[in-house]
Amino acid sequence: MSSTFLSSSPLRWAGFSSLMVGAALGGAYLDRHFADAEWARRSAEYQRQLRGDLTAQEQRMQALNTELGLARSQLVSQGDLDRKYQAALQDKDKAFEAFRQEQALVLQSVSDARFQLQQRLQTGSEVAQASAPMASPPPVISYQYTDKEGRFSLRDPNIWVEGDERVDFHQSFRVEGTVLAQADGSLMTERVQLFEVAPQGDGQGPSRTLASARMVDAHFTYAHAPLREPSRANWRWGPGWSATVGTSFRPDSPLRAGVSANLVRWSAVGLSAGVSSDFRALQGSGGDLLLSYAPSLHGRALGVSLGGGVHLPLAGPRRVLPTFTLSFSLD
Repeated sequence: MSSTFLSSSPLRWAGFSSLMVGAALGGAYLDRHFADAEWARRSAEYQRQLRGDLTAQEQRMQALNTELGLARSQLVSQGDLDRKYQAALQDKDKAFEAFRQEQALVLQSVSDARFQLQQRLQTGSEVAQASAPMASPPPVISYQYTDKEGRFSLRDPNIWVEGDERVDFHQSFRVEGTVLAQADGSLMTERVQLFEVAPQGDGQGPSRTLASARMVDAHFTYAHAPLREPSRANWRWGPGWSATVGTSFRPDSPLRAGVSANLVRWSAVGLSAGVSSDFRALQGSGGDLLLSYAPSLHGRALGVSLGGGVHLPLAGPRRVLPTFTLSFSLD
């Protein structure tokens, strides 16, 4: 491009400025339009799933799977979830409910699960004692058994007397729970696993797994309505730093690198100020004043922005130049 571009005609300056302003405002409109369309799609998807109108893949996700430890899951409205929770409250839950209300906590899900744990004890220590081997009637014989982990112990002070036996249990368990959610939907599922463990040391460190329980049944009821992201059409003040690569269409200095700080932003449009340089001469170094557009995808900022404005060289015959920049967010 000629070095005299925009240097001789105010109309070219006005055309360039109008082009940049129009591009930024058009980008902001498209950003808002796509955000509204995405919200409408998510709302319709949520209503379909809330009605229970699920695809075959979604049905498999919500079904009970005891092999994987997945609970039978159901999406409900927040009101239905609250009513289900209130109906299940008992006297033992009073302290917890008081804590929930004190902290203004919102209910997100409720779940229950039943497990079956079958074990066979094959080793341990046994002690049998007879008080008078030759006595008549039969002597008192006491018996005691403790498994090697110390979890179960059986004591029988007199094997001839029924009903005086005593069995003590000293077991420790670990429950592992994982809640998963669709990346592009409202469905969730919960995985629950139950293990019997042998604590190590003081019981605060890692434990050794002794047995795994088998899930018999489990239910996971949850509310997961989509949340609309805060509108980006609000004024936001404060610096947001970016690295920039820009050009003023000069053959002798085609590119400059620098940094900029976003001063104010409305929706996806921002006003930034910065400095840039070609690192060769003062004519290629100076300040920048930019109007930028930051695109997004599905409501998520991409971390880049396109901008245009003016570059103010520190030296040279032309002290104001047009500039076009590509910025990369550093926040």
